[in-house]
Amino acid sequence: MEIREIVVPEINASVDLPQVAIPQAPPVTLEIGVPVIELPHFNPMDMEPEVEPPKIVPPRARPAEPPAAKPPEIKLPIQEKPAEPASLVEPEQKPKSLPQQVIEALPTIPQATTVAASSVIGVTAGLCTPFLLKLIRPIIKKAAKKLQKALGRQPVPEGVSARRALQRSLRG
Repeated sequence: MEIREIVVPEINASVDLPQVAIPQAPPVTLEIGVPVIELPHFNPMDMEPEVEPPKIVPPRARPAEPPAAKPPEIKLPIQEKPAEPASLVEPEQKPKSLPQQVIEALPTIPQATTVAASSVIGVTAGLCTPFLLKLIRPIIKKAAKKLQKALGRQPVPEGVSARRALQRSLRG
């Protein structure tokens, strides 16, 4: 058994590389036409010494509006604040026991009732919506059929066989 010699074949770089497509002219520099909107542009000063540039006239100032009549100033009486009595300063409170803290944190009965009632109403409305739609939909269909008959229109057939019969009758 022979071990072959390691050979790396030459790669022709000019053949294997893909060609890059370079456009002849970039599309940004193409003259397409006159812009629809008049854009502001820069007009440099003409630097000829003999010619005097035109004078720039400042825009006219708006006439001053007459001062509005001011209402008379209202003078409020100044009230002196009474000195705070020393009895308003609260003494340091003792730490409360755990059962007392739990009792104070619980909501009152009216608060708990209000939250429970609104939760029950929301859940009931969410669960009953599909059932109500199943109950109301046939009633609405019957009312629509009666209204179409009263207007003299032919009601739309519901079943496949009824639709086929209607289509065949329309062919003639």
